[in-house]
Amino acid sequence: MANADDIALEPPLSRNAGVTPAVEDRSYLGFIAAALAAALGGGFLMAVWMPLAATGTVTGQDRVPWLIQAHGWVQVQGWAGLFVAGMAVRLMPRFAGRPPVRRNVTMPLLVLLAVPVALRMTLQPWADGTLAEATALTIGGLSATGAAGVAAILTWTLARGRKAREPWRYFAWAGTAWWGVLAAMLAAWGWRAARNEGLAPVAWDDVMTWVVLFGPIGNFIWSVQSRSVPIFFGRKTPTWRQAVVPGVAYNAGAALVALSLAFEGETAARLSGSGLLLAGAGMVWLPVIAGSVWGRAKRLRPRAKPAARFVLGANIAAVVAGVLLVWAGAQTALDGEYAEFAARDAARHVVGIGLVTMLILGMARLVAPVFALERTESGVPKLYERAPFWLLLGAVALRGGSALLAEQISYDARMHSAAAAGGMAWVALAVFALSVARAVRKESANKQSLEEQARAAAERRARGQ
Repeated sequence: MANADDIALEPPLSRNAGVTPAVEDRSYLGFIAAALAAALGGGFLMAVWMPLAATGTVTGQDRVPWLIQAHGWVQVQGWAGLFVAGMAVRLMPRFAGRPPVRRNVTMPLLVLLAVPVALRMTLQPWADGTLAEATALTIGGLSATGAAGVAAILTWTLARGRKAREPWRYFAWAGTAWWGVLAAMLAAWGWRAARNEGLAPVAWDDVMTWVVLFGPIGNFIWSVQSRSVPIFFGRKTPTWRQAVVPGVAYNAGAALVALSLAFEGETAARLSGSGLLLAGAGMVWLPVIAGSVWGRAKRLRPRAKPAARFVLGANIAAVVAGVLLVWAGAQTALDGEYAEFAARDAARHVVGIGLVTMLILGMARLVAPVFALERTESGVPKLYERAPFWLLLGAVALRGGSALLAEQISYDARMHSAAAAGGMAWVALAVFALSVARAVRKESANKQSLEEQARAAAERRARGQ
């Protein structure tokens, strides 16, 4: 018997005037393609180029401050932001029992989000004078509009969806609110950068990076994980009571970090440090209850189980980053000045490469429709499925470790280690991108195979009756 809010599969398994037939939504592939293009053509490429430029090994030494900011924003706004926005717009309606968001909404949103990322990749690192000012204003305006669009779509979806008291819904609401905050901050970033040759103040840029990682990206990571990952590992999903304390600490910390932009000097440092401390404590706690840091993915098919390795690695990375943030945040809050740069730098890259990138690759293989048939196949996972995990693990260890050893090794050694880590991550993403392209190319054959499997199963059930 169908309920009024059900979304039926097509062809429909049930009929009811209130049932919304599911329509195959392929716009998420556009977000994935744009995110991968940003990572391979910008973010991780700059992760190699920028450290080498800083040591004079390659050209661009005089543009290193611009390369640093462009690299960071292409990673968080492009690679992570585009992927998270696309999957949030795809998954949240399903979680909330709402119809899919229409293509005539998602595709303009993709353009608004992707164009400023392209400008950050091509013009921001090199533009000067009037062109730098125009580029900064354009990036700020388009980025703010795109972020506001994501917030509006998700607000409409969640407000009209099921009102279940489950952690995923509260994290989704928090992430939606942060997309709105990000819209305002991006607009302000554009004006500030335009007044300074396209370069935002360092403190402002650093704070905004943390706000994006914690708020719009982080909350949707915990939302999706809390609804699915414990089930993969044979556990119950957490209740809202289990998630409320770490969830509040995590978002209160993000709010304090954002609030520090309104102050200067000692007050700003204490607010930022306290925020990093709280958010770090939440980041240590949340992987244990909303994700998984141990165990075997006993509920997954054999072919899909290796993808769970990415999920475990990502959550362990989150715990490590949380510990580093607690330490750095406490020192900054107590001293009243920005302290423990090495720990903060290590934590930022452990979050970016470890938590965000590892989780994206793992969850994509576990939930993206384009990989559906691969998850049902028998046999041993192929090298191209296993290699990205080890490459990313090496990149996390190398980038985070070199940051923590900043006072023990030379500047050149640290920069060359960072470049090597960026190269390893780039190769991992390139291998993953090829696997996505392969899966898309085989998608029609995959669907036909799945239909044949479904018909064969139906025939077996009929004979059994």
